[in-house]
Amino acid sequence: MVYVLRCVVPLLAVLASLLAAAPAQAAAPNYILVSGPGIKHPILLGNWDENGALLSALVGAPTAKGSAVRKLARRPSFGLAEFWNWGYLPRPTRPSQANQHGRFYPAHGSKPAVIVMMLDGRRIPRLVRARARQILARHDVPLRL
Repeated sequence: MVYVLRCVVPLLAVLASLLAAAPAQAAAPNYILVSGPGIKHPILLGNWDENGALLSALVGAPTAKGSAVRKLARRPSFGLAEFWNWGYLPRPTRPSQANQHGRFYPAHGSKPAVIVMMLDGRRIPRLVRARARQILARHDVPLRL
């Protein structure tokens, strides 16, 4: 009995960790295409893990309220085209091919950067935390306009 427990317990631990990892990977688009005025060519974020890290940084981010969202539609912004379940298809080139769409509003004047994307089943404006800014900056997405 002790021998069985010694074999089964580690196996169950490995199985549990694999099952826990699967939803985390499935919760990220394969690609995010950033485009809009001020970007010469669309910027493709093509690392699934990094896209997951970007979304994770936004999930717990504070909701943008008050002056941060006042007149948001008039602020400069970039389209975020999200390509879910796109792993075996050619790299996307047009935002119109995307499964979901969001917007990134870089910091502007005294207003902080804001992202509006579907996260946790809700589409609400969120303040962009440092980790998300780092990922966007690594791909030369303008953070301030």
